[in-house]
Amino acid sequence: MMTTKRHSVLLVDDNEIDIMVHCRALKRSGRFDTVKTAQSGKEALEILEKHAASRLAEPERFPVMLMLLDINMPVMNGFDLLDRLATLSITDDPRFIVMLTSSSAVTDRQKALSDTRVVDYLVKPFSTADAHALADKLDSWQVND
Repeated sequence: MMTTKRHSVLLVDDNEIDIMVHCRALKRSGRFDTVKTAQSGKEALEILEKHAASRLAEPERFPVMLMLLDINMPVMNGFDLLDRLATLSITDDPRFIVMLTSSSAVTDRQKALSDTRVVDYLVKPFSTADAHALADKLDSWQVND
């Protein structure tokens, strides 16, 4: 019997309702064992820095495999967070970034996907079925990584 991979995810969104809806979809899919949330880019950076430091002490710890990143947030938007991540010495966390946004603007999509760290772009809200599909994609990205 083939085992289903389970993944860790950091969900970054300033909207509490969206966080609740997306956490529920991720958990119901049964494919994500750790779902951490951040309500700002600044909070996400703090989480990733702490996680990177703890991985130095415990290398066997699960990495943050996936970051679902909202584009439109106050203070530090998703694109600003991507820029900031590039300047930090955080190991390989997160390994994959998916932009998660209510914007269906072609320019946002193009800008997001032009960043080599961004592997997908999802318009929210997403469902449990979307979470399953995302986990399947994550499995294939890891195989090709």
